[in-house]
Amino acid sequence: MRHLFFFCLLSASAFAQSGNLGIFTNSGDVGGPAIKGSAEFSEGQYWITGSGVNIWAKQDQFQYVWREMAGNFTVTATMRFLGQGAAHRKAGIMVRQSLDTDANYADVVIHGNGMPGLQWRSKPGEDTNAFDLPFDGPATFKMKLVRTGVRIYMYLGKDGADLKEIAHTEVSLKNPVLVGLVVCSHQADASDTVVFSDVSVEAQAPPAAKAQ
Repeated sequence: MRHLFFFCLLSASAFAQSGNLGIFTNSGDVGGPAIKGSAEFSEGQYWITGSGVNIWAKQDQFQYVWREMAGNFTVTATMRFLGQGAAHRKAGIMVRQSLDTDANYADVVIHGNGMPGLQWRSKPGEDTNAFDLPFDGPATFKMKLVRTGVRIYMYLGKDGADLKEIAHTEVSLKNPVLVGLVVCSHQADASDTVVFSDVSVEAQAPPAAKAQ
């Protein structure tokens, strides 16, 4: 397992769709969930519906809205679940090497019961690792994922609070990567819808070279 720093077998591709997805370019299901997901972008908000048994262990199933990027970047979004669902349904921001169901990745997610988590799979086919935070129930969360080299940083703010750096881990990802929003119902026979607002993706300039 990679070190985590605290601050306070089957390959399957998504069925990609394009259209009006705002700052993203594609959407689709990863891992072939039994119920097809969907994504809509309207008036600055993403309405994403996803099924899937989990984003966990050695294989993932979820609905993904993504774009391809290289280098360092910051992704920010505010999210809230609609309706009732499984305690461990998940939604958030993900950076992923590919659309393969066992690909290496990292994400900042919120569970249906309100538990935030930083998850990552260091290599294809390995088990997912996670750092889960204490929680006191569902809420609206503002979240930020920052990629700086191999480091992935997690920031959170609950119910309007300012973003705060929580943790980071390290995951090696080759350029380009897939960056976007994810929704997983944690149930094969059900779907969940999540509303994402104030979504931004910003490329970061590489560090300046040191003078010789």
